[in-house]
Amino acid sequence: MSDNWEMYFTNVDDAPAAMLVDMGAAENAPDPERPVLLWMWLNLKSPNEDGLADDAEEPRLVEIEDAFIDAVELTGDAILVGRITTCGRREFYFYAKSSVGFEDSIAESMQAFEEYEFETGEEVDEEWSHYTDVLFPDPENMQEIFNNHVIEELSEAGDSLTTTRLVDHHASFADDASLASFVTAAEAEGFQKLSDEMSEDPDDELPHGVTLQREHAVDWGTIDEVTFVLFSLAGEHEGQYAGWSSPVVTD
Repeated sequence: MSDNWEMYFTNVDDAPAAMLVDMGAAENAPDPERPVLLWMWLNLKSPNEDGLADDAEEPRLVEIEDAFIDAVELTGDAILVGRITTCGRREFYFYAKSSVGFEDSIAESMQAFEEYEFETGEEVDEEWSHYTDVLFPDPENMQEIFNNHVIEELSEAGDSLTTTRLVDHHASFADDASLASFVTAAEAEGFQKLSDEMSEDPDDELPHGVTLQREHAVDWGTIDEVTFVLFSLAGEHEGQYAGWSSPVVTD
């Protein structure tokens, strides 16, 4: 288990889901030494209307998590790779050499939390498909994670977030024609071209870069809406949205 964990929100089987995933596990995925997927599903006592955990229950959930994760990892050389909270339950997923000792370690650690119902399971997953296809964020979720990081940095610097300002947005493309068509589409959405750049890296598959600018706030709702417009437009023109930057604005 690495120290590189990220949280994001998405839908799983059409239901709201809060995802927590070990991004560092991707460096060794699939791990041939751990071909077995193990899971423990914990039924929440007081989920909110979206089926997610509410703030009042969270401290107890943390106690449970700390207790059984340590027990599982010590017992069977399993590693926790992710967690999903959805549909009134919290799901924990591990990869291990085998399932030996898994159920016993869970049952023993849960004796201190008799008010909670849980279930366990296992399956062979040599390709780590549950990690890559379910837990790991897709490109749009990665953009959401990036947005959250920038917003947190601005907030820590005292930014009001809701004040409008000129924000720079960056994208890159394989050729000038794709870049030009993207700019035309972005201008129709209220963006203005600020500059373009050419990468000096001969191995860069998207060497044609452009910076756009638009005035807007940078709170979570606004920035997700704005960036996903550019994210979609860049994809439609065979390019890639590369993020945004903003000055710190304080009231």
